[in-house]
Amino acid sequence: MLSASSFNLKQDLELSTAESGQATVEFALVLPFLFLFSMAIVQVGSVANDQLALGHAARTAARAISLGDITSENANQVAFSAVENAVTLENIDIQVELDESLARVTLTYERQISLPIIGDLIDDLTLHSSVSMPRELTN
Repeated sequence: MLSASSFNLKQDLELSTAESGQATVEFALVLPFLFLFSMAIVQVGSVANDQLALGHAARTAARAISLGDITSENANQVAFSAVENAVTLENIDIQVELDESLARVTLTYERQISLPIIGDLIDDLTLHSSVSMPRELTN
């Protein structure tokens, strides 16, 4: 038959209480790195979302220019209006190239990195999107 003394319960109890403080210290040391890593993942997702939005805005602007009989003077205003209606990003640089058969819109956006600590070490990102569409003139 087994006795309580053969399990040495007192020694196991002392060991578990001594190690509980160690786990707390290890967690406290790792927590800032876990936080920065999770914030970096959120930041990468945000930059990817802005790149997708920029591509959508470029397609919308190129389509708006290619469907109408627009002169080179009016193309910038049409592209600006299309981009403004398509996305909520601000300070987008818009370049429009227009010839007889092709409308090309190039958008450039300066994206700031807003991570604490790491954002100070990394320069701003420049996102680009360029779309060309054939013009569908009615003449």
